[in-house]
Amino acid sequence: MNSSAPRVEHEIHSRRRSRNVGLGIVLGSFVLLIMSMTYVKLTAQNAAMAEEHAKKQAAEAAAVGTATSTSSQEKSD
Repeated sequence: MNSSAPRVEHEIHSRRRSRNVGLGIVLGSFVLLIMSMTYVKLTAQNAAMAEEHAKKQAAEAAAVGTATSTSSQEKSD
C-alpha cells in the first residue's frame, strides 16, 4: 500500500462531518443554555435567601436590644 498517495474523501464523509459539526454546535448551545439558566436561578435564590437572612438577623437583634433595654430599665427603677 502506498502511504504517500493523497487520500480522497468521499462525499458521504464530508456530509456526515458537516452534520456532526452542526449537531455538536446545537448540543453545545443547549448545554450553555441550561448552565446559564441554572446560574441565573441560583443567583436569584441566593440573593433572596441573603435578604431574608439579613431581615431575620435584624429582627433578632432588635428583639435582643429591646429585651436588654427593658431589663436595664427594671434594674434602674
